[in-house]
Amino acid sequence: MKFTWRNISFAYLLLVPMVATALAFIVGHVNVLLYIPLWFLNALLMAFMTSKLIGKVDRTLRTSTWLLILPWIFIAIFGGMGPPPETAIKWAALSNEQIARYTILIISGLLVYKGFYYLHNYLKNKEGDKYSRIGLLLISLGIPFFIINMVYWGYFLTYIFATYTAPESTTKPEWVKLLGEAFTLIRMIEVALIYLSTAAFALALRVSRILSKGSCIAYVTVACLCSLFNFLPGSVPAPLNVINYLSYIPAFTLLMPYLIAINILRKQKP
Repeated sequence: MKFTWRNISFAYLLLVPMVATALAFIVGHVNVLLYIPLWFLNALLMAFMTSKLIGKVDRTLRTSTWLLILPWIFIAIFGGMGPPPETAIKWAALSNEQIARYTILIISGLLVYKGFYYLHNYLKNKEGDKYSRIGLLLISLGIPFFIINMVYWGYFLTYIFATYTAPESTTKPEWVKLLGEAFTLIRMIEVALIYLSTAAFALALRVSRILSKGSCIAYVTVACLCSLFNFLPGSVPAPLNVINYLSYIPAFTLLMPYLIAINILRKQKP
């Protein structure tokens, strides 16, 4: 591969999710005074690399790809935050960061929806139009569930954990557990809809000769498998329990649209 700005930009944008994920799960939470400046520097670099990768593309397609890439410019900050705390006490201690985390995810979900909306407009009257219409319908159904779920995790659970882990707190009411079970179902629905929407857009891009056959097969296969794994109960044995957990991580749910966007840009004329 030649060391051109486009190739360097593609490689950098491809590596960011891998590095951010590795830092989040291996290093874990670090001091906010360290990860905020590093994230800001990375955000500037990602914006610069995206501008170098875009080249001469249709205005609607350019808008779509920017909107699909932007979420991971924000989500990369999770590399410093680490994964969500495993206990209610730790969650309550880092309550402000959890509110910030899920606010970022809400904004990211809306950006992905808007990105797919512009992608649908770009694919109108092209061969892949019917698949893009299916994709837009699925993402339109999925994003409201996604936002509701993020509000539940970021705001309601943060309040619950902070309230019922305080020294003077009482026992959590039974309805909190019942609500958690209801939101497990909501999570399953929104994750499946977003993955299937992504698969539909991958098919639309393939039929429109924008994505290669290999890329399309990879995106559709992974999206469909993740959609199915998301429905597994948390009690399944290893390694299925790990696969189940990874399939519904919100940042991962929004990763495939990001990868599709940088793949689209890579294949456009400079």
